[in-house]
Amino acid sequence: MSVLGLLTTGSDVLTVSDRDRILQAMADCCARSGYPETTVKDVLERAGVERESFTIHFSGKEDCALAALNKMVSESLARLSMASSKSEEALERRKFEGQAFLELLASRPSFANLAFIESRQCGSKRMHDAYESAARVLALMMERLGADGSGPSADSRAALGAAEAVIRRELATGRAARLPELLPDFVYAVLVPFVGQREALRQARLAARMAAEEE
Repeated sequence: MSVLGLLTTGSDVLTVSDRDRILQAMADCCARSGYPETTVKDVLERAGVERESFTIHFSGKEDCALAALNKMVSESLARLSMASSKSEEALERRKFEGQAFLELLASRPSFANLAFIESRQCGSKRMHDAYESAARVLALMMERLGADGSGPSADSRAALGAAEAVIRRELATGRAARLPELLPDFVYAVLVPFVGQREALRQARLAARMAAEEE
C-alpha cells in the first residue's frame, strides 16, 4: 500500500472513531438531560471533539440522534440474527433472542434509553417514525410464531408492546443493568399471545433455568 493509502486509511479510522464518540455522547446527553434539552454544544463537550468533526458527519442534532438510534437498531437486529441461529425450533429461538437482546440493552444503557424512552416520548417525529419502523420489523419476526407461520400482526404488536413495557420500566428507573435478569418475564410477555398462558409460563421457567446455568 502506498504512503498516501496508509495516510487515508489512518484518517478514516480517526474519523470513524470521532463519529462513534459523538453518537455515544448524544445517547449519554439524552439519557442525562432528555432529548429536548440536549444541545450540540453539550454533545461536543461530552465527546471531546470539535464542531467541525460533528458537521462532517451530521447536519444537526436530530440527524445525530437518528444516527444513534439507527446504531442501536442495527446492533439489535444483528444480535437477534446471531441468536436465532442457535436453534431451529421457534420457541427455543425466542429464548436465545430475548437473552441476546436484553444483554445488549444492559451493555448500552444510554442507547437503550434513547430508543425506548426518548425517541417515543419526547423525540422528533422522524425519531418516532424510525422507532416505529424498527418495531414493525420486530413484529414481523414474531409472526413466525403463529400457528401457520404467519401469525396475526395484532398478536405480534401485543407481544412487542408487553416486552417494551418490561424494558421501559427498568430503563426509566435506572436499572438497565438488571435487564438480563428479567429474561423469564420477557419470554412470557413475548410468547403468551401466540402460545397461551400455560405454555408461555413453561417457556419462561425454561428461560430462567437457561439463565441460571450460564451464570
